[in-house]
Amino acid sequence: MPLLTTIKKPYLLFALSLITLSSCANYHASSLNTLAPDAILSSHSMEKKEILIVAKAFSKRDCQRYLDRDVIAEGYQPVQLYIENRSDKSYVFALDRISLAHAEPEEVAEKVHTSTVGRAVGYGVGALFLWPLAIPAVVDGIKSHEANNALDTDFLSKAARNQVIEPHSYFNKLLFVPNNEYQPSFTLTLLDQNAQAKTFTVSAS
Repeated sequence: MPLLTTIKKPYLLFALSLITLSSCANYHASSLNTLAPDAILSSHSMEKKEILIVAKAFSKRDCQRYLDRDVIAEGYQPVQLYIENRSDKSYVFALDRISLAHAEPEEVAEKVHTSTVGRAVGYGVGALFLWPLAIPAVVDGIKSHEANNALDTDFLSKAARNQVIEPHSYFNKLLFVPNNEYQPSFTLTLLDQNAQAKTFTVSAS
């Protein structure tokens, strides 16, 4: 006798629901690592002891690890920017002083959101034939909304923004660059506490 005929229908439907629930939407991303100072990329050799800048262009694997989404496939190249201030001065980092184009993190996050409506419709069709699928439909709708909220918060926290880099501290953030505007080499200008501009030429590895 086939195995399936020996399993009572209610148990089979319950098991199906559990399997379906295990595939609910989620968001799991690692925190950004600090970049190893393999290269000190500065146009001012005397400042190498004060300012360390390292940049890294994310691969698809990096995207999955640190963003839990392939944002490159959606049109954005993430660039991790690590700036270490080894001096006794404060420096101001400003997005409008980078030669790379960049998108707002909210825009990028929206592109990689889990489609709550699409998933609900898929479950809804199945629920017409197997009522236990109505339970995962409700749960997955909630999980999808929570995953999108977590994604929004994480992208915003990891994205570069205007800020002061205090003495003996570091800046470790992401730039989301449109794929068609990405250049591996770019310039970055920092202002010290005396409003003196220091421009660096940076190359993303």
